[in-house]
Amino acid sequence: MLNLKVEGIHCGGCASSIKKALAVAAPGSEVEVDIDSGKVKVGGSPDRAKVVSAIEDAGYDVTGDAA
Repeated sequence: MLNLKVEGIHCGGCASSIKKALAVAAPGSEVEVDIDSGKVKVGGSPDRAKVVSAIEDAGYDVTGDAA
């Protein structure tokens, strides 16, 4: 599982955009987006580089790992 801190998540639309991007980058993975904390959790064993790239391509900044 990946737990990432992501900047720029402000609303449900942002969460939806991230989930759509990760449906391609990490197909079949469960994705949770916490708007308030700016955390994105991706279940399973996804490729970290692909996940980070997909989130950044969607217009958000991955600032590191979340606790």
